Amino acid sequence: MIRLLGYQGVLAEVCLLFVYQGEKDPVTPVILSLVILCTAALQCYTELQAESSMEALRNLQVAELVRTLRISDDGQRLDQNLPPTELVAGDIILLEPGQRVPADVRIIHCSSSTEVDNAALTGETIPEPRTASPEPSTVPAMEARCLAFFGTSVLKGTATCVVHATGDGTFLGQIANTMKKGSPRSSLEVQMESFVHLIAKVAGGVALCVLLANLLAPKLRTAPEILENCATALFTQVPEGLLPTVTFSLMIASSRMSRQQVIVKKLDAIESLGCASVFCSDKTGTLTTGEMTVQHVLVPDAAGASLFGALQLQAEVVRGDLRLQQLAAAALTNNSVQAGAGGAEVVGSPTEVAICRAAASMLGKPAREAVKFAAREDVVFEIPFNSENKWMLTVHRLREDSSFEVIVKGAPERVLQLCKANEKISGELRALMDKGLRVLALAARRLAPQDVPPKAEFQGACFNTCNFPVQDCDFLGFFAMEDPPRPGVSEAVQKSQAAGVKVVMVTGDHGDTAKAIALRLNILARVAKPSREGERFQVLHGTELDQHLPPDDSFVNLDPGSKEFWRQAVLHTRVFARVSPLHKRVIVQAYQQFGQQGFGDVVAMTGDGVNDAPALKQAEVGIAMGIRGTSVAQDAADIILLDDNFSSAIAGMEQGRLASENLQKSIMYTLCSKVPQVLPAFLEVFGLPEALAAVQVLLIDIGTDIWTAVAFAAQGPETSLMNRPPRHPRLERMMSPKILLYSYGYIGVLQAIFCWLMYFLATPDIGSLIRTHDALEDYTEEEKVLEKRGMTVYYWTLVLGQVAAALASTTKRQPLFGSGGYGFPNQTLNITLCCEVVLSLVVMHNSILMTAFEMESLPYWPSLMLPVVALFGILGAEELRKRFGLGFSFLQL
Repeated sequence: MIRLLGYQGVLAEVCLLFVYQGEKDPVTPVILSLVILCTAALQCYTELQAESSMEALRNLQVAELVRTLRISDDGQRLDQNLPPTELVAGDIILLEPGQRVPADVRIIHCSSSTEVDNAALTGETIPEPRTASPEPSTVPAMEARCLAFFGTSVLKGTATCVVHATGDGTFLGQIANTMKKGSPRSSLEVQMESFVHLIAKVAGGVALCVLLANLLAPKLRTAPEILENCATALFTQVPEGLLPTVTFSLMIASSRMSRQQVIVKKLDAIESLGCASVFCSDKTGTLTTGEMTVQHVLVPDAAGASLFGALQLQAEVVRGDLRLQQLAAAALTNNSVQAGAGGAEVVGSPTEVAICRAAASMLGKPAREAVKFAAREDVVFEIPFNSENKWMLTVHRLREDSSFEVIVKGAPERVLQLCKANEKISGELRALMDKGLRVLALAARRLAPQDVPPKAEFQGACFNTCNFPVQDCDFLGFFAMEDPPRPGVSEAVQKSQAAGVKVVMVTGDHGDTAKAIALRLNILARVAKPSREGERFQVLHGTELDQHLPPDDSFVNLDPGSKEFWRQAVLHTRVFARVSPLHKRVIVQAYQQFGQQGFGDVVAMTGDGVNDAPALKQAEVGIAMGIRGTSVAQDAADIILLDDNFSSAIAGMEQGRLASENLQKSIMYTLCSKVPQVLPAFLEVFGLPEALAAVQVLLIDIGTDIWTAVAFAAQGPETSLMNRPPRHPRLERMMSPKILLYSYGYIGVLQAIFCWLMYFLATPDIGSLIRTHDALEDYTEEEKVLEKRGMTVYYWTLVLGQVAAALASTTKRQPLFGSGGYGFPNQTLNITLCCEVVLSLVVMHNSILMTAFEMESLPYWPSLMLPVVALFGILGAEELRKRFGLGFSFLQL
């Protein structure tokens, strides 16, 4: 679009420079040069602003030094602290709790309790255990427990590792490389380019028609006159202010969105966001808070079990209940939670942190004190949690009588095997797990003196190998926790669905957990009798997607069965679970390929992890998180949410729709003046005096219209934007035939009629200047003044006509005045319209400006006041059309 506008502007400038060389002051070429330079500067400024914002985000991320072991050339051991960028394959590094993994590594030794947080890769908040034992070759690398990947974090334990990949060779580096593929063009870019191509053809056609008219006209004209006439005709159709109008309008919309915690990196993404028909969102940290939180606590009682909600677990309640006190004390038997650095309360395994906070609240203690309590000295033996046992065990020496107590914490199905649990407890457990909650059970047993091993030397690695009894424990209770939905997300999902936008959860988490959250957020509808396809495709897992992945990253060569699978998935699926980064990108492509009955959906993808980056790049609108988002995801995204809130994305979508609607009105208004601007060039060929000079066209397009057009960006919505489906850029273009007919064939024709009426009525002597014979006669000084006065009347009438067009374009269907009227437009638009009138009056009465713009001062009556009829005439016609229709159904926008 920039190139097309630039080429046309340069062509017109060259022609006008040639015409004006040596004869006239080249005001028009100079102004046109400034327009081209300002447009380029504006574009450069926008790009620099985006780059500056991203650089600021990058500066927030600090690389920590890594303890590294190397062997020198002479065989000496070198212990060093190196930045991650200096690591190479073969380095031996030591990882500790809270540290980020600086490269892809193979674990060669680790403590038995080592766990890593793979949420940046998989999206799961549940920590994953790590071991030095090698995995079979059939196990995928992402699931191998002997590997740790760049960008993940160590939550618990220590590990000695050997580096096997750095930089682009890491798993995340490979993801970043996939993003080097070109992302789809924005809908605004496609539509604007198509529109400018149309305008270019229209301008070229008009110039050609004027050339033919000049050659066939009875009045002989010189080559410079013909060139000037054609250049003027071409110039009147070039939307010189289109690019600045679009850019400034989007910048205003971007500023408005920033107040709602939405930062726009690419301005054209605003319009695409308004057109989005599908929101593909990651679950962890986007739809949910990203923090595990205890929601329920269950303890046994005489009737079977008592279930407490999180809000019921106040210290006052717990102090009066011995069962809750025992459960809270036992819940702190872990070693993965530590006091946080830099003001953080506690850090460690998300599950243990959630339990620690809940237990601290139950005991009425700050979390830091609860951590100290967890690190008590009376633990004499421990079996750490591992994925095979799915429980942890601690043996404590009780201080009051030096006896020993065994406490077990872990998966309910394992812990309940050691207890005598009644049916009510089992039923409550099933109910909690059906809600997608993660449940940990606790049990305890006081050891009799004869059960204590000799010298209190406790040994064992599992229930069957312990040298002390662990059966017949007393069941203490359950902690049921989840990563809860963010406040306001459910309402935002309902709002988006009312707006015709599908919200789809795409997560690496388990299907049951994802489905439970999706039901709570209304992403999944509770249908009494779903169709067979609807029930089959409601929730899909990554293993199912693997069977239908397109070859060569294209759906073209996909077999018919797989194509039908994706069509059904796009139609029915609302949750994609256990997906990989490759799956996420393919899911976005599937919606773009098969959505909207084959026309393709406009997809917005939200996410924060590196695993989301390829999909963010593939989507028309990539939305990254500002707080939890990785630098890779932020670089791939078009929009960044500063508060990581999905609700802000929906608010941004509403602003995108408003920006798109206002931009449409702005362009609609800008085009209205093109018909009255080009007609003088045609009629001049047939002997009429020049009614509008090229420099006056510039004064209207650049001096006044551009600011009024930009002011539309501050306009509020005409109707509710979120109660109608999104505009599909392929099916309903921004500049539709109805919009063009309205601007050119309706308002433009009305303006032309009033301009010519006022031209002859306000300057009645202008008819004496009509020349139809062959000989070229120069005007006398008096006739030149009369010609300029006529041009000034034509210009003044067109300015008032544009004021009417601006007011008329404020609404498409709703009248401005009277019962049920919209009222006056926004204050910014009102001010620009007043400035437009004042500026025109100043130009028409300042001697220097009059000379520069080829004008003459006008008498108060009739030349100055009579054209006001055009303002009320056009505005009145529009009010009648909007209120009564008047049979113009083809003009109903």
